Order: sequence, then structure tokens, then C-alpha cells
Amino acid sequence: MNRETLVWRLAEKKDVDKIVEIIAGAVKRLAQAGINQWQNGYPNRDVVIADIEKGVGRVVCKGAEILIYGALVYSGEKAYDDLKGGEWLMDTQDYATIHRVCVVNNGVGKGYGKIFMTFAEDEVKKTFRSIRIDTHPDNKIMQSMVESLNYSYCGTVMYESLRLAYEKLL
Repeated sequence: MNRETLVWRLAEKKDVDKIVEIIAGAVKRLAQAGINQWQNGYPNRDVVIADIEKGVGRVVCKGAEILIYGALVYSGEKAYDDLKGGEWLMDTQDYATIHRVCVVNNGVGKGYGKIFMTFAEDEVKKTFRSIRIDTHPDNKIMQSMVESLNYSYCGTVMYESLRLAYEKLL
């Protein structure tokens, strides 16, 4: 899919039901893959509503259809202050964090996750030089995606449970 045919925008309250549906699909796919990520009720409707209220929820749409949801946070991530087994590429508190990236069921395997990430990077580089993300150690698909986008593995953090932490300098 071509980025030019897509719209990157803030998530809105009217999007909550669709976003929750997309998250439910992602939760189910993770469980089917044997990945113990997002299997305890997180993320949920309340998290999505909070993301929207804080102005961090983002969607990528084709027309009126939401294809991808994620959070783009500019206020840092407390869990990242206690990085183990490595170091961040840039010693700064001026970075953005990506959380909760999930793709609509019929978009799996079509590169939608990469599209979300590149839209996020384009937005972040207007303000910061560093963008960070974490993922479950068993989530090889996400690890492969962030590595293919030139994110560097930096160590581990505790976010819901043990996570592999990555950073990219923009």
C-alpha cells in the first residue's frame, strides 16, 4: 500500500469502537502465536480513551477506514529510565515513544506496521532526534519490523513485563 493514499491523524472519540476492535484482533493473533503479550486486559477501551484525551493516539486511514492504531508519546517513558543490559543511543529525555501499534485483521502482512512507523518518524523528527519502542521478547514480527527500519536494540525494560527496547536516531 502506498503512503500517499493514506491519512495519518490524531485518533478521535468516534474512533474508539473501531480501535478496540483492531486491538482485540491483535490480542487474538498474539495468543494464537503463543506470545504472552497483551493477554491480561491491556490495552483496553480505557487505555484508548486516555490516549485520545492525552492527544497521543494516532490512526492511519484509507478513506474512512482505520487500518492502524498506535500511540505516539512525547513525554518520555518512565520504564525507559531503567534500561538494563545496554544503553540508549542518545542520552536524552527529549525523545518520542511508540506504543500499542496494531493493525486491522485484513491488513496483517501488508506492511501497515511499517507505514505507521514511518508516519510516526516523520512527525517526531520535526521535534526530536530520537524515537524509542519496546516489544515482547517473543514478538519476532515486531522485532523484525523495527530492525528492518534501522532501529537499534539497546537493552531491556520492564513495561507490563520484560521488553526488548529499541531506539532510532532521526
